Amino acid sequence: MSRHNLSFRFMLATTLIIVSVMAAHFLWEHYQLQRQAYAELKEKAQVITLQLLATREFISQHQDRINYDSLGNFEFKGLNPAAVGTGVNQIFGRWTDYTIKQTRLNTRNPLNEPDQFERAVLLAYEETMKPVEVWDRQEINGKHYFRYIRPLFANESCLPCHGEPAGKFDIAGYPREGYELGEYAGAISVMIPMDSFIANLRSNSFRQLGFTLLLLGFSLTTIFLLINFLVGRPLDKLKMAAVEVGRGNLQVDIGGINAQGEIKELAIQFKDMADQLGVLYDDLEGEVEKRTEELTLANEKLSALNVHKSQFLATMSHELRTPLTSIIAFAELLEEQLPEKEGINHQNIEEIKKNGEQLLVLINDLLDLAQIEAGRYQLHLETMDLVDVIESVERLVAPIAQKKAIDFSSTFLAEVPLFRADPEKIRRAVLNLADNAVKFTPHNGKVEIVVDFDEADGEVIIKVIDTGIGISTEGIPYLFERFRQLDSSNARRYRGSGLGLALTKELLEMHGGWIKVDSKLEEGSTFILGLPIGNFEFKKEGEDATERG
Repeated sequence: MSRHNLSFRFMLATTLIIVSVMAAHFLWEHYQLQRQAYAELKEKAQVITLQLLATREFISQHQDRINYDSLGNFEFKGLNPAAVGTGVNQIFGRWTDYTIKQTRLNTRNPLNEPDQFERAVLLAYEETMKPVEVWDRQEINGKHYFRYIRPLFANESCLPCHGEPAGKFDIAGYPREGYELGEYAGAISVMIPMDSFIANLRSNSFRQLGFTLLLLGFSLTTIFLLINFLVGRPLDKLKMAAVEVGRGNLQVDIGGINAQGEIKELAIQFKDMADQLGVLYDDLEGEVEKRTEELTLANEKLSALNVHKSQFLATMSHELRTPLTSIIAFAELLEEQLPEKEGINHQNIEEIKKNGEQLLVLINDLLDLAQIEAGRYQLHLETMDLVDVIESVERLVAPIAQKKAIDFSSTFLAEVPLFRADPEKIRRAVLNLADNAVKFTPHNGKVEIVVDFDEADGEVIIKVIDTGIGISTEGIPYLFERFRQLDSSNARRYRGSGLGLALTKELLEMHGGWIKVDSKLEEGSTFILGLPIGNFEFKKEGEDATERG
């Protein structure tokens, strides 16, 4: 039975509850039996003590009849209450295993000297001056005894021998103690063997434990059989029916499920659900076929439209790039022919050139993205030196950074080996990031390109770090989407098409690389590029250097 099975969990919980209840009941019964045994021993000790006191009282009441003869002559016979009590105790001790003693701290008879337990109680009596009966269990020489001590108080029959005046010799020849009526005058100690009581208690406990275990086994067996018959088997069959439904067989038969109550109702509801699912499935198959045909036609139309869109973008980009290049060339020619004194015209022509160059960059990005989307973009692989690429980027970006008084630099933290890649595509990716960093960094800021090589992973890491306006946490997930610009007051002041980062991501991924960003508003940004250098094998002698991306 699996521990995750419902029957197992129920049986485990039931077992723990029943065992806990029965264990508590067993301990309580054992405690009650023990209390009862002590109560019986205490009662027996009290009866014995009262019998001894009754004997002493009888002797005291008939003391004169004992000591006077028929002629009225007084003759002490030595049968005072204390002497009679000691004698009776000795005879009782020979007949039984019980011990009865009249004791106090200063005894007249050595036979009544208190033992260690009795002395401790007698001392406590004198310290508290409120003596009460005391009982306890004690082990002596490997045997267990019930100890009972009851205090004695001076009554009228005690005063002739133990009363005032103190020190005067009594009739038995002992000095009187000087007790007053009702004063504490000693104790009676009873010691009862407990081994038979302990044996009976142990026997009763074992008998109770055996009955508890028998009842526990019978209860758990009965519960298990009932749970297995009424719950476990029906649920197993219902589970198998559910498995069949999951496999697509909706014609399940629940006639073999011998269930009662709620489980039977559940089985009936399950059968109704399976029948309804069968009807819905039949209807759904027809609907799915119909929708599939519609989606197929729609996908074909979308594919055709996507091809037309890519072709349109490629054609328009190509057609726009030719006249735009001529416009930029004529503007440069016109600028060379203008006299230096015509400053306004020089500014106008410079603005034409700047906007034309920006438009040319946008058209080139559109053309590249259209070719990538159409699957016609190619990588021209060659053995390249990343130092040359970074120097090329630095030559283009440094003048722009200088105009804004931006501290622009590049650093190599490790020597990067030569590797196979498309240097122009890598240059465009790094250039896009460096140009953006300078664009979004205010005057007197800092932009740095940091290159490192992870030899363990065989990966070149390029970081473009700036102290610019930063990017909000909400905007980072959408940063590399096409035509996406940040919607913030700081970013809206800078012009851009929103294609540069998207193209950079595409160029890196074509090389098997990746890009991510770490940025906070007003704290700058760090764009991190990863470029594995082992994705392309070195070109063998005589191979074409052009490979499909």
